[in-house]
Amino acid sequence: MTDRLAIIAGTGDLPHRIAASNPGALFVTIKGVEVAAPDGHDLVEASYEKLGALFKSMRGAGVERVVFAGKVDRPKLNPLRMDRVTLGLFPRVKAVLGKGDDALLRLIAEVFEEQGFQVVAATDVAHGLSLDVTTIGRTPSAQDRVDADRAWSILDTLVREDLAQGAVVAGGQCLGIETIQGTDSLLRFVAETPEHLKQGARGVFVKRPKPGQDERMDIPTIGPSTIEAVVQAGLGGIVIPAGGVIVMDQDQVERLVREYDLFLDVRGAGA
Repeated sequence: MTDRLAIIAGTGDLPHRIAASNPGALFVTIKGVEVAAPDGHDLVEASYEKLGALFKSMRGAGVERVVFAGKVDRPKLNPLRMDRVTLGLFPRVKAVLGKGDDALLRLIAEVFEEQGFQVVAATDVAHGLSLDVTTIGRTPSAQDRVDADRAWSILDTLVREDLAQGAVVAGGQCLGIETIQGTDSLLRFVAETPEHLKQGARGVFVKRPKPGQDERMDIPTIGPSTIEAVVQAGLGGIVIPAGGVIVMDQDQVERLVREYDLFLDVRGAGA
């Protein structure tokens, strides 16, 4: 065996960032998910309904480790199109489809491990994806810190429901939580909030992993488009945990944070 890595690619820049750090990796696209394949990598196109074929292809390519990277919507599965392996897994998959993302992703990791593959996190195979404790941009005000703490607490409260990696609070009022529609939808919704509901505060967006979630499968990610969306929402800053959120295009993120007079507060454990 070669300890070769397979990148199961969703949308966004992260799969390509990982591919650049792992030139020998097998790049796996999924039928129906629009992903541009990088040059210089062996490619496999997979199907949700043909997992047996995918496992066989990866073994044949000497794959031992697997990383899941990028955004993928929940699939619509047709049992009539499934190969024997997928059909055998279908009752387990169906049982968690109505639950939160972490339950589904844990099952996917479990299935790949049962097939003999080691599931690793994106941060294990590409360096410099997250940030250490720091504050970029303006210094958060006392109200910013109060709002950030409340948003953080709201996310703690939602752990039991396997719901939400993000929340927005302004003037002590929760303006929205991130649901299955994602960060962009949350921030568009917040952008429509009447100013008087913010109690005179700009507001803070907190983005973090759900406590206890399987971060091999789903590490929260922000990037330049997140900063632009925060600006459109009229917010004053972002709070993330150190090492717990991937920050894409970090130089551009820092430039935008300073340009728009925002703050990016990267908190340490217990902060």
